[in-house]
Amino acid sequence: MENQEFVIVDNQVVINLTGDLQGELAAAIREAVLGYIDDGYPNFRLNFSRVSGINSTGLGMLVNIQKRALQNGGSITIAGLDGSVKAAFDRTRLTRAFTILDNQAAAA
Repeated sequence: MENQEFVIVDNQVVINLTGDLQGELAAAIREAVLGYIDDGYPNFRLNFSRVSGINSTGLGMLVNIQKRALQNGGSITIAGLDGSVKAAFDRTRLTRAFTILDNQAAAA
């Protein structure tokens, strides 16, 4: 899971994602997030500003981890959506399922 950064800030796991979210990378991120939830950290902020692409596997992974976070009283916030990745969220209506921060908030 090279180049993926996980940092705990104020009891929230901030994940700075990099690359193309599909296949093995999406599965590895899913397992890491579920591990944090099992350790008592159900709140996540995913920064997509360095994500170059996402497919159905990556989108499915997000839905899966959100379901688990919600079951544990947490939430997932997404920041930094742009280009084809934002289009994939819009096309699948996942912009309605997640809290999406605008790009200015992603830089904070």
